[in-house]
Amino acid sequence: MNVQQGLQRVEQLALGSKITRLSAQPLKYLLGMAFMKIIYPITKKGIMVKTRTFFGADLQLVLPSGMDIFLTGGKSHVSEIRLAKFMINTLKEGEQFIDVGAHLGYFSTLAAHLVGAKGNVLAFEASKNTFALLSKNLQGLPQASCLNQAVSDENGVLSFYEFPILYSEYNTMEIKQFEQENWFIKNKPSKADVTTITLDEFIIQHHLQPNLIKIDVEGAEYRVLMGMKNFLKNNFKCPIVMEYLNVERHNTAHQDAANLLRALGYASFIIDPEGKLLATPDVNRYLLHNNLESDNIVFQKNEPSI
Repeated sequence: MNVQQGLQRVEQLALGSKITRLSAQPLKYLLGMAFMKIIYPITKKGIMVKTRTFFGADLQLVLPSGMDIFLTGGKSHVSEIRLAKFMINTLKEGEQFIDVGAHLGYFSTLAAHLVGAKGNVLAFEASKNTFALLSKNLQGLPQASCLNQAVSDENGVLSFYEFPILYSEYNTMEIKQFEQENWFIKNKPSKADVTTITLDEFIIQHHLQPNLIKIDVEGAEYRVLMGMKNFLKNNFKCPIVMEYLNVERHNTAHQDAANLLRALGYASFIIDPEGKLLATPDVNRYLLHNNLESDNIVFQKNEPSI
């Protein structure tokens, strides 16, 4: 089974009923649901498991985080399926991928599979706990490396907030965005200091020529982009993929980030169901019209005229 067929299987399971997922892997589904519905609510402690992804990599997860990967072999939200399709269509052998906010490494390991042994994958993860898992998942991939640092607009030290495992994908430097959420009251984060680095400096220091950069940093997108402004000014070939929230989820930081990119000559695109780009100048309107809380938006420049 090739990666396209594997991802199609993930999509079928994601869109299917509970019976579909149960029929596909009965024991795994029952164990996963038992842990999620019975054990975790009592213990509030995660459990380490290993699972095989649709592209053939073994990933270590701490359930209940990553339950979709455990049950389907891939991240199952429609935006994440479309992003995986875009990466499959875009990244070629020998190319470079930078993952800012890599979490446990799902997209980093997919990129490592796509760029092969001659390529290069660099993954940044600010959370100390999540970074330990990311490191394990990138072991054995000589083309991939990871750093326990936050990417920002300057080098230094910033406060970083880590949630319990069920909400670990919301780990962030920008805590205020979640204070009105119902789950936040019972799942207060722990605070830690993290070192920060700018991508402008990192790219120059390591002589990189990235072919795709993914940014998923829960409200710190503008800071990340300000710290790579020189690269953005001079780049004409590297798309930037950024998670973008709708206006009802307090998306000021995402709007600021998008406006910065547009000021530097980037246009915004959504990823269609085939993994291809469709120009979408008004991202806010697109999200509201389609009743989406968030989506992965691609920002790309046109080739300069000669």
